Amino acid sequence: MRSASSEYLLAALRSVIKTKGRTYRELADKVGVPLSTFKRHLYSPNITLDRLLDYCRETDTTLDELQKIAIKLQHDNESFFSQTQDEIFYKFPYLYDFYREIRHIRGCDSREYMKEKYGLDDVSVYAYFRALEMLGLVKITDDNKVNLNGPFYYRFADGSKLSFKYKELLKEQALDNPNCVRVGFSRMNLKESQLESLNKLLTQEILKYHSENMKKGDNNENTPHNVLLFVTPHEPLQFSEGIRLLPNTFLQQVKDNISSLEGST
Repeated sequence: MRSASSEYLLAALRSVIKTKGRTYRELADKVGVPLSTFKRHLYSPNITLDRLLDYCRETDTTLDELQKIAIKLQHDNESFFSQTQDEIFYKFPYLYDFYREIRHIRGCDSREYMKEKYGLDDVSVYAYFRALEMLGLVKITDDNKVNLNGPFYYRFADGSKLSFKYKELLKEQALDNPNCVRVGFSRMNLKESQLESLNKLLTQEILKYHSENMKKGDNNENTPHNVLLFVTPHEPLQFSEGIRLLPNTFLQQVKDNISSLEGST
């Protein structure tokens, strides 16, 4: 049987806790650890097997059951933002803009690049990366390097807040361009199922060409494009008014919102 990653084992455990109506404080008291430690364990890929088994016992769940839930979560969600990630990015759009930017940086120090490009200080850069680590999207190593987690590209789940906002921004940018249409047809008699087939074919081909070019290292030679059955010159889609210096309360705000969304109160 396929093994789930530690990230999804912990996501499965959080799901079990929520489904069974347990609270983090109650379980922390049961196992005899501070609430802050318990919360940290639920997001730490370095959690020990013994500690994970302790938490399974307290939630009346076996490790095998947890693994099955985790595998389903990983299969369903490994290329999508989770509901928590979606909500946090929607509430803090400049955090999403920061994340999108660092995913496309190649061959340079992302910290220094973001500091120089956006006039950020060390405190704000750390806060951006730490917030992304809390969302499980990056890992800050012991030697202070930043590694990206997850697949090469993410998709927005249908019906998510980010998906709606992205489509609105993309349509606005594309339709405002006077030369947006590459191929145009009128009065085409097409069924809905045929339109869906065209959508799938176009998506597959675009992702195939994009992946091939990225693997060949052609990403710096080609002009990025938006594709909506027509092509326009790409301009970065900003979900916010700009990546900016962060207030001292930013990390606490993110922590509080994650706790609220995960039902840890």
